[in-house]
Amino acid sequence: MSGLENVKWVVASRPEAEVQASNFEMKREPVAPLGPGCMLLKARYFTVNPPARMALVSGGIARRPIPIGATMRGSGLAEVVESRNPDFEPGDLVMGDLGWQRYVISDGVRRRVVNKVQPREGFPASTLLHVLGGSGATAYFGMTEYARPRVGDTLVVSTAAGNVGALVCQLAKMQGCRVVGIAGGARKCGWLVSELGCDAAIDYKSEDVPARLDETCPNGIDIYFDHVGGAILDAALARIAQGARVVLCGGTSQYNNDLDWYGPKNYFNLVYKQAEMTGFYVFNFRDRFEEAHSRLAALIAEGKLQYREDILEGVENLPEALMRLFRGDNFGTQLVHDA
Repeated sequence: MSGLENVKWVVASRPEAEVQASNFEMKREPVAPLGPGCMLLKARYFTVNPPARMALVSGGIARRPIPIGATMRGSGLAEVVESRNPDFEPGDLVMGDLGWQRYVISDGVRRRVVNKVQPREGFPASTLLHVLGGSGATAYFGMTEYARPRVGDTLVVSTAAGNVGALVCQLAKMQGCRVVGIAGGARKCGWLVSELGCDAAIDYKSEDVPARLDETCPNGIDIYFDHVGGAILDAALARIAQGARVVLCGGTSQYNNDLDWYGPKNYFNLVYKQAEMTGFYVFNFRDRFEEAHSRLAALIAEGKLQYREDILEGVENLPEALMRLFRGDNFGTQLVHDA
């Protein structure tokens, strides 16, 4: 398939603090011919998550920063448009690390590893990137394996209006918990209470979080599901109840500082309260993903669980999508769609 032009974003510089548009450069180039065993993929959806910031400086979990001039890393959903690989046909949908680019050449195994996927019946393909993908599994296993909610527990979750946090709020209410969500802005906080059924919401942008935690959790916090780290994690640790469970899922407040992480000052309260604080990597549960996705899909179909998508149009908006996450501008799972 000749005459196609790829649009991609490469790393132009490393951010000193907050990620900036100037850290990326958009390039256009002809799509190369396909070699034996390869296929041409057209990106349909990209998922943009805060840990992408770490790939620019520390390299994140792999400790391998993206080289200057290399294509920015990013996962997404793509369609096979041409194939010289017998295992893939035009029209197949695949997921994997596509990079921030419109067209991808892959052999499915070594060059841009991707997996063939099929949307669950009755659900849009985009849900494979969040509620019926890694985010849904994160909420499900974080709750069942680590939070272990009991009727009457007070659960607090930060980034409560985000893709994982919103699911945690709803699953906790189904388990009979009192739920307090922390989010940025009156609109998100209103949604948590009026639509998701949270008992209270705290606006970290305009309210005193420690004071509001005292007000909304008078008997302490039984479960804290953390996505931000930093000062809010400290505030929660200062207020945990006896036998509390603290689940570490993310550290958005620290990703801009990922070579000099802030450690919690109030960690010793875990000793006083005989509590536990646990981190987990969701892909260690990969062999149980179908369990999580089947359960979540059933709850959505029954009208008991809802999700939100925040979609920007066009591969050109990928840097803006990442910056929106750190500004707290997104409302729901941040996706970029490329028609």
